[in-house]
Amino acid sequence: MPNPTEILSETPIPSTDPGRLIQEAVASIASLGNEYEASRTKLRGLRERLVEGRFHLAVLGQFKRGKSTLLNALLGESLLPTAVIPLTAIPTFVRYARSRTARVRFTNDRTPEELRAENCDQINSFLAGFVSEEANPNNMLSVLQVEVTAPCDLLEKGVVLIDTPGIGSTHRHNTEATLNFLPQCDAALFLVSADPPITEVEVDFLKEVRSKVKRLFFILNKIDYLSPDDRDSVIRFCRKIIMDKVGLGEEMKMFPVSARQGLEAIIAHDEKLWEKSGMRAVDEHLITFLAGEKSGCFARRSHRRRRAYLQRR
Repeated sequence: MPNPTEILSETPIPSTDPGRLIQEAVASIASLGNEYEASRTKLRGLRERLVEGRFHLAVLGQFKRGKSTLLNALLGESLLPTAVIPLTAIPTFVRYARSRTARVRFTNDRTPEELRAENCDQINSFLAGFVSEEANPNNMLSVLQVEVTAPCDLLEKGVVLIDTPGIGSTHRHNTEATLNFLPQCDAALFLVSADPPITEVEVDFLKEVRSKVKRLFFILNKIDYLSPDDRDSVIRFCRKIIMDKVGLGEEMKMFPVSARQGLEAIIAHDEKLWEKSGMRAVDEHLITFLAGEKSGCFARRSHRRRRAYLQRR
């Protein structure tokens, strides 16, 4: 029997046509045989994502850079909890639905906890009981992941937004959990902020991120604390550090935003504040990126994943 890895090494990167992508994924799964059951299970998950057209966009960054606030601004409501102390090492997946729901899955045989809510405050309070380090220290509740649904325009386009554990806190398991999770992501928003600008911890983390996620966009958060001149200086500083130490080129995109102002603006329906916050530029760029490159990212990542799963066997 031919080695499946050798078969795939001779296979060209799939077409960006979603229908053909799915057929090629299914064909590869069928050719593996029973001895590759573990790889086949993982590939089934990839096939489901392709069929449903889901695109995983993670938000990454150091503790207290404002990841959850940025996500809430993109969602248009305070759906996800924010905290003064670190949240625990649990990813939260947010996808589209007409109603707001939350589902908590566990690593053991415990039945998932579910909530169907009328407003975002109910979801926020429910989630805080599972994802905060205060309520669930060191994940003593054995939570595997959290799944949230919401009626958001960006999510309706097939995007699954992912709130990841913050790195750089005293909880090393948060950083490890995020790194282990990254192969599931198609692209990522990487947050830095003005207080202080990018740190050595973030640079080291970013080097590891770059090896796992090929499409990265950068957000400089909390610009409302800076004067225009200081903001431009911080942007230049962060770009230089990232280009020099991580190896990214001039084409890297960095969006200056105030996620806090963006969330306030969208809740208050304040168009001027939404523009001033910088969130409009982020929102529009994501929509353009998704329209033009989503299927291409699926093609490249599906091919890489199939080969990676087989090579680990």
